[in-house]
Amino acid sequence: MKRIFQIVFILLLFPVTILSQQLRTSSKSVLSSGRWFKIAVVNDGIYRIDFSTLRDKGLINPAEPNIFCNNTGQLSYWNSSTFPDDLKEISIYLNKGSDGIFNEGDYLLFYAKGTHRWVYNAATGQYDFLRHNYSDTAFYFITSGILPGKRIQPEVVPPQQSGYTSDESDALYYHEVESENLIKSGREWYEPVSPAKTVDLKPGFTGVNASVKISYNIRVVARAANQTSFTFYDGGSQVKNIPVTGVDLFNTTGMYAQISDSSGSFTTGSATPSFGIKFNNNGDPAAQGWIDYVRLRARVANTFAGSFRTYNDAYSVAPGRVTSFIISSPGVDPVVWDVTDQDNVKQVAWSRTGDNISFKTSNDSLRVFAAFIPANASSPLIRNSPVPNQDLHGSPSADMVIITHPLFKSYARKLADMHAA
Repeated sequence: MKRIFQIVFILLLFPVTILSQQLRTSSKSVLSSGRWFKIAVVNDGIYRIDFSTLRDKGLINPAEPNIFCNNTGQLSYWNSSTFPDDLKEISIYLNKGSDGIFNEGDYLLFYAKGTHRWVYNAATGQYDFLRHNYSDTAFYFITSGILPGKRIQPEVVPPQQSGYTSDESDALYYHEVESENLIKSGREWYEPVSPAKTVDLKPGFTGVNASVKISYNIRVVARAANQTSFTFYDGGSQVKNIPVTGVDLFNTTGMYAQISDSSGSFTTGSATPSFGIKFNNNGDPAAQGWIDYVRLRARVANTFAGSFRTYNDAYSVAPGRVTSFIISSPGVDPVVWDVTDQDNVKQVAWSRTGDNISFKTSNDSLRVFAAFIPANASSPLIRNSPVPNQDLHGSPSADMVIITHPLFKSYARKLADMHAA
């Protein structure tokens, strides 16, 4: 028995050791020294931190702040995928006032993303939504240094004339409420719905181009003895009826509920549409229905009215293309950043003609731009106590890693001692 145990033990631990050697590139963790504070972010946006906040938190040198993260969304389930090696510094903007020194009355701005992701697939021209199954909050880390850190630099303007003009963007929306796990197991959660009420979907689309169809992807679930359905509406008009087949309610080892997917496109009659989805129980009061998700994509005009907004146009992407982007912004002069690479945000210089602002950029791949007013930037939640220094990269190699809640630390120690003997 002991011999079998040793063989299994080696098979389990050998890949972990090899994997750690392949992935480890940093010899020291950035958190190993200095004074660090943790920043929590839920939504994509521009965030503002005042100098006074950094001073009150006890940053060692608040005049030279630096922000780090490795927020790439949910990590892959596959060990063969690439992973962030350590926290990376991101570009930030310092408003230094009239004296040119970052001090009282000044503030910093940075672009941050939440945990969920819309990912553009260049091969299909479609956007895939990747939901983080384990966290709705992303974390950034702020510290300070002696020398200036990474700052937002101007975007390089291509010398060529633009060959394409973009005055529209892809508007993306998802509805996914994670409130019920049907079989009390696994990572799939759903939103229970009642046949007596329509679930309202308000994506906030404005300036929709009615000549371009809105695409949708919907997944619904039902548990009933007979067929039920869900109806998807654009305003008061039916877009799609989604049937869901019944299941055997008395089979304790079979299908608990049936999943039904639907995708397609339709033309809306409104520049600011709203949608809804309703469960139809087919006269069975015992039938149960759930929504997994609803995802929509529309074409909307590039406009700015003062609130943070992003712009991404898949139509503008082409090899060697230079695009002129136009945003209607009457009476408002926004700051525009290129946030395609969240670690290396760039400042975009624009010019105004009447109510429109415009700028030129290369478009070999999809670019994402953010427009905002600094005074309207959100303030992130910053933990009051500093992050304890830690140096995982500087730790010696391990044959086994035991992860445990503090309540079970003594038992984890016994397990480690048993294997070390």
